[in-house]
Amino acid sequence: MTHLLLLRFSAMGDVALLAPVVKAVVDRYPDIRITVVTRPKFAVFFAQFPQVRVVEADVNERHKGLAGLFRLFQELRKMNPVDLVVDANENLRSAVLKRLFRMAGITSVTIDKGRTEKKALTRKDDKIRRPLPHSIDRYANLFGAAGFTVQPPASFSFTPTPSAESELAAFLERKGLTPGVHSEPWLGIAPFAQHLQKIWPFDRFKPLLEQLYVTQPVRIFLFGGGPQEIAQLETLRQCFPQSIIVAGQLTLAAELALMHRLDGMLCMDSGNKHLAALSGVRVLSIWGATHPDAGFGPWGQENDAIIQVPADVLTCRPCSVFGNLPCWRGDLACLNDISVATVAERVRQLLWTKT
Repeated sequence: MTHLLLLRFSAMGDVALLAPVVKAVVDRYPDIRITVVTRPKFAVFFAQFPQVRVVEADVNERHKGLAGLFRLFQELRKMNPVDLVVDANENLRSAVLKRLFRMAGITSVTIDKGRTEKKALTRKDDKIRRPLPHSIDRYANLFGAAGFTVQPPASFSFTPTPSAESELAAFLERKGLTPGVHSEPWLGIAPFAQHLQKIWPFDRFKPLLEQLYVTQPVRIFLFGGGPQEIAQLETLRQCFPQSIIVAGQLTLAAELALMHRLDGMLCMDSGNKHLAALSGVRVLSIWGATHPDAGFGPWGQENDAIIQVPADVLTCRPCSVFGNLPCWRGDLACLNDISVATVAERVRQLLWTKT
């Protein structure tokens, strides 16, 4: 039985995107055992795979720095013998671990992130515009380099755990709702992303919700994380008491269970976009400084999952892969030029147009 050690520490969306590929691998190669090394909160993404074990890397404390990585290496070596290290991260942390395993006689394969072609796509002048491989396809190619050829399923969906279902049922009951029993569509809204250059102006969500609530009955769930985002969501809830704040109320596993029940998710180019798409939910994602051509679009969904100012209208787009660079124009037109009316109409099409 081959034992693969799979490294991917962050970020949340990138770790979640491994799940369809891991499923494809264990389905086609049932004799493989995979140990995923990742942050503790991301273990939920692999809970549905009996052949997969998760080792939680405490990179902020126990496994921090070189000494911590050596400690992690020693802990990993005490498990069943590792046959191959599969590096889906390609960063300094994974490089150190690969070096330690190589000194112990264990080889590795490393993901090709396509940094050169992504730089050509996002540079200020003489951009080379073409769709690049999706991150999931890059993960599949990584396993192919390891000798395990797979085709990730386009229709992948996380399977909620029983404990997550119970937690969600209790939460919905407190809100006067019953899982699976509702006449109006359930819409998730996740207004935030890691970087400002990927966030549609928050002050537009109030007029957006005003338009949505007067259209047809709809139940809106507000997603986010951290005290600052929760405080902003609370300002929306005060205007629309019928909306439900999810942020800070559920574990990640229970949030996935809730996403599984949504009829649609409005979000940014963010981790919640990936989580919703990988929960089988139709996604409507707003894009600013980044672009789906870089390979981070919602998996398994078509162009109607995207709201963006076309790159031939704003030729500066995309200006970065991750949205972490300042706007060259200084006005964030890529986000500010997307109107409330445009988003409202696209949400109506998402929720009330049969597919």
